[in-house]
Amino acid sequence: MQMTIGIGTHLGQTATGDHLAAPEVSPPSGVTHILSDGWRAIHPQIAGLSTAPSPISVTRQGFDGAGNPAPQTDSIAITTQTREPYPSHETLTDTDVALSDFIYAGDTISSVTNTSTLAYPKPIAMWLNHDREHAGGPIHTLRLAVAHGFARLGRPVAAVKFIASDGVNTVTQTVSAMTSTQFDASSLHIPHFAADMDLVPLTQGALLTIDAVIYPWVGDAFTISTDGDPYPSPNLTTLRLLNDRTGAYGTAFAYVDATAGSDSTGAVASDAVTAAPSPFATIAAASAAIRTFNANTYARANDAGGGVIRLIEGVHDFTPFKSQGSSVDVPVIIEAADPAKRDTTILTDGGSSKFNAIPTQLKIRDLTLRKAGGSVVFLDSGAASASHLFVTENCIWDANNTGYYGAWVYRVGRFFQRNCAIGAGGDPRQGNFFSTEATMVTAVGCDHCAGSITYQAAGCSNLSEFTWRAPTSARPAMDGLFLGWNVFTNGATSNPIVNISAPIGPRGLAFVGNIVESWGSSSNAAIRLNADGDASSAENVVFQHNSIVGERINLMYLDGTVNVAKSAHVSFNLFERLNIKSDVFSSQANNTGNWPVRYKVGWTHNAIANGSNNAAGYSAVSWLGEIAAAGETTSTATAFVDDRSHLGSNLGGGDYTPTLASAVPVIPVGLAAYHVDLVGNTITAGQSCIGAITTPA
Repeated sequence: MQMTIGIGTHLGQTATGDHLAAPEVSPPSGVTHILSDGWRAIHPQIAGLSTAPSPISVTRQGFDGAGNPAPQTDSIAITTQTREPYPSHETLTDTDVALSDFIYAGDTISSVTNTSTLAYPKPIAMWLNHDREHAGGPIHTLRLAVAHGFARLGRPVAAVKFIASDGVNTVTQTVSAMTSTQFDASSLHIPHFAADMDLVPLTQGALLTIDAVIYPWVGDAFTISTDGDPYPSPNLTTLRLLNDRTGAYGTAFAYVDATAGSDSTGAVASDAVTAAPSPFATIAAASAAIRTFNANTYARANDAGGGVIRLIEGVHDFTPFKSQGSSVDVPVIIEAADPAKRDTTILTDGGSSKFNAIPTQLKIRDLTLRKAGGSVVFLDSGAASASHLFVTENCIWDANNTGYYGAWVYRVGRFFQRNCAIGAGGDPRQGNFFSTEATMVTAVGCDHCAGSITYQAAGCSNLSEFTWRAPTSARPAMDGLFLGWNVFTNGATSNPIVNISAPIGPRGLAFVGNIVESWGSSSNAAIRLNADGDASSAENVVFQHNSIVGERINLMYLDGTVNVAKSAHVSFNLFERLNIKSDVFSSQANNTGNWPVRYKVGWTHNAIANGSNNAAGYSAVSWLGEIAAAGETTSTATAFVDDRSHLGSNLGGGDYTPTLASAVPVIPVGLAAYHVDLVGNTITAGQSCIGAITTPA
C-alpha cells in the first residue's frame, strides 16, 4: 500500500491539504542520508529549492491481515528546513530537513543511506477479559484492545493471533476484522479484536495460558508472553483461563440470607435449585461448606474455586472469610441471587474494619457494595504484590453519603472492574489508593470507578482524573499504559485532569478515543504529558482520535536544563490549545530532544482551536511548534452540539459531537485508526471528522 504521510513544505512554510496517494513513480527527493535520530535527513540542495521537494518512498517491514510478512510502502514528506538551536534559532541549517514521519533502522530507501537507529514502535494493548475466567462451555471469547502509531484502514494493526494452550496442545485463531462492545454502565463503546476460541482440542479442567501475537501494519510482531510483563501483572501480560468445556469441573452453589438463613442448616448443592431452600446466614459459613463440598464431590481439597455464593435480597454485613474462600484455579464468586435485584441486594462494611479478610482471589458481581462506616477497611486481601486478584462485575458502588476513605478497598492486588457504576449515595472512589499498598486498578466499561491508581481504563465515563503513579515495593511501574474511549471530566481541580510525568519507554503509552472536559472551577491544564519541568524521556506515545475541550494540553516540554528525547504519533485530535515548550523558552542550546514533537513528526490532521498560550501561529518561539503537520488547522474553534466546557455553559457533561457547520478536518481515506468511535458512530475515512466523536457519515 502506498500513501502520503505528510505534505512537503519548504523553509518553514506550513503544510496544508489532505493526505493523497503517492504516485507509482516519484521524482527523486534529493535526500542523501537519513540521520541517526530517524526524523531528520540531509538534503544538499534544500537551500536553493523554490518548490517543495518530492517525498521519500520508504519500504517498511510489516504484516497483512493473515499475519504474514507484507512490506509496506509509505511516502514520507520533507516538511521543512530545520533551524539551529538557541540562541541561533533564527538561522536555518544548511542541509538538514525534517520529515513528516520517522524512518526506522529496518526501513529501506532506494539511493538513500539510512543511518537511523530507531527501532520500530511496539503495539500497545490491554485485555478486556479479566484473569482466571471460568470457561463454562466449548467456546470462550477473548477480547483485546490495541493501539499503534501506524494505524490504517480503520484498524490499529493488521491482525491479532489469539493463542490458548494447556501446555501440550495449542489452539490459535488469527483475526483481522474488528468488533465493538457497548457497556451498560458507561454507555460507551470499545473497538477491539475478538476471537471465539474453540476449547474442545484442549484438556478439560486444565488451567490454560492465554497469549496473543499482535501483527502491526508497520514494525515487528509483538508476542505478549515474551514482549509483555511476566505473569501476573496489572500491565499487559498473559492470562489464565479455566477450561471447563464439558462442565465436569463442577460448580457448588450456596445461598446466604442475612435474616432467615442458618449457618447450622445451610446446604450446598451442585445445582442452584437444590441449594436455594437452605440458605446460610453468613458468607464465611457458606464458603467453608463449599470447600467441604468440593473436596467430597469433586476431589478438590482446600479449594472454594468454582463455588458460587448467592446473596438473597437484603442488606448483608460483610464477615471475614479469607481462609474459607481460598481457591486454586479460579476465584469463588459472590453474586446476587436475582441479578434483577442488584440495587437492593447489598453488601456493606458493617461499620467496622476487616483487615486481610477476603481471599487472594475473589469475584463479586451483580451486587451493591455500600459504605456504612467512616474510615473503615471493607475489602482487604493483604496483598503485597500483583499476585492477588479482585474482580467486580456489574456492581454498584455506593458511598451512602459518608465521607471518603482511601483504604476502604485496600491491598487487593490487581483490581479489575467491568461494567460497574456508582449509586445514589455518591462515589466511594474505591479505585483510589491509600499509600504504597498493592492496589492496581483496571476499569472496563464503568461509570466512575477508575481512580487514582489506575493502570488501564477503556470505555469508562465520568472519570475525574488520571495520574501516572511511580512504582512502589508492592506495585510495579506502569508500562505500556492504555487509556482508550473514556470520558474524563472535572469541574473542581487545580491539578491537570490527566497528569503524566514519567519515563515512557519502548512499551509506550496509548491515549486513544478519549474526551477530556475541563469546566467549572478547574484551572490547570486538561492534560499534562511529560511537560512543565518534566525531564523524563518519552517514546512510542500514540495519541489518536481525542477531543480535549475547555483547557490546554501541555505536551512534552523541555523547559528546564535537562535534554532528553521525546516523540509521539499524534493524529485526528481536537485541541483547545496546544503548548510545546523547548530550547528557546528555556534558553538552553542543548534542549533539542523534543524537536520531533515541535516539528510534528508522526503528526497528521489535528485541529487546535486557539493556538498555544503564547501564539496562534508557528515559529521557533511559538509554543504551538515550528510548523503545522499535514491537514492541521488552528484558530478555528470547533462548534459542538452542546459545549459545557469553559468555552460553553461551563456546567460539565457536554456533547462533543462537532456540528455539521464546524470547519473540522476530515480523516483521510485509508488512515482511520478505528472503525467506530466511543459512542458507536461508524468512522468512514474521507467523510468522518476528526476527534473523539465523529459526525456520522
